[in-house]
Amino acid sequence: MDNELQDPVLLDLVIAVHTPDRPVERAVASLIDGGLPTAPGAKRRLRINVVCHNTDVDPIRERVAPEHRSLVRFLHYADGIKSPAGPFNHGIAQSTGTWVAIMGSDDSVEPGALAQWVDAAERDQADVLIAPMGHAGGGPIRTPVVRRAHRSRLDPVADRLTYRTAPLGLLRLSLVRQLGLSFPTRYATGEDQSFSARLWFSGAKISYGRGLPRYLVHADAAVRVTHTARPVREDLAFATDMVTSEWFAGLPQAAREAIVTKIIRVHVFGHVLLRADAGTWNSEDAAQMAQELRKLLFRAPHAARPLSLADRRLLDAVARQEADVAVMKRLALARRRFTSPQTWVPRSFSHALHPEAPLRFMSASALV
Repeated sequence: MDNELQDPVLLDLVIAVHTPDRPVERAVASLIDGGLPTAPGAKRRLRINVVCHNTDVDPIRERVAPEHRSLVRFLHYADGIKSPAGPFNHGIAQSTGTWVAIMGSDDSVEPGALAQWVDAAERDQADVLIAPMGHAGGGPIRTPVVRRAHRSRLDPVADRLTYRTAPLGLLRLSLVRQLGLSFPTRYATGEDQSFSARLWFSGAKISYGRGLPRYLVHADAAVRVTHTARPVREDLAFATDMVTSEWFAGLPQAAREAIVTKIIRVHVFGHVLLRADAGTWNSEDAAQMAQELRKLLFRAPHAARPLSLADRRLLDAVARQEADVAVMKRLALARRRFTSPQTWVPRSFSHALHPEAPLRFMSASALV
């Protein structure tokens, strides 16, 4: 405790590293260039926590530049699970800073990002500062689709926070612990969904770092991403578990609908396109997807109303258990053809001004 009082940590940054071939040295170097001092005893100090997950520490330490190694706390964590949930939970549990943040080992931040994020969060008296994101060497990543005139005190429905599933940015550590937030380790995919949803709808004061230095996603992360063939039910387990929880049942109707609309738009439709494009969509997939869709819509019956005409055609095909891979691929591609008027309007014009309606959503996205 005495050491903590003499050496306060403002921000604990947790990086999960799963294999020694990941470019963690780039992530660490960018954080050191993030504008917060890292030397012990410094005021407003950054502590970098590299969690070596199911792998030896030494090869990962060797990747980090010699002049940076003393500024990093290397933590070993073994759980035998491929999910990044475990090492992120471990790193957060070891944190003591005012703020905590997580980061992928392939990613980086723009110069000065950390200092400017902290300044903005403290100026706004925020509990959460959502970092702007971008592709390294490329354009912005347009999530969340925040209203243009808003930066602080965001509304999770009106500002469409459900579309930012990775809680990247700054989180007040006391809030994370007060809410009991953790990343579940039991899912094959979607381990960050319930963490972020519970955060966005907690009533916390949330700001968006519009115009600040960005969190950057690098292309070499995508190279490692492959789709493992799994049952539809397993791929969507994170979603159905969330919507059948007591927490979800206690949310206002608009919040439940926002969450399910996003799940349909991103995950249900995304999984259909992935399988149909690969030519693997079959009757078993169709039956399971229809069953999962029923679970979602039972908890939020009006969630499909703001979807586009093209979206609804694909949703109808899912509901009727359409097993023809060619039909599903055609419908899944049609909803992404944004030159078509069918992607611009919902089935009922009474929902044309809904925050999730196509024209409002697309125009707000273009301004992010």
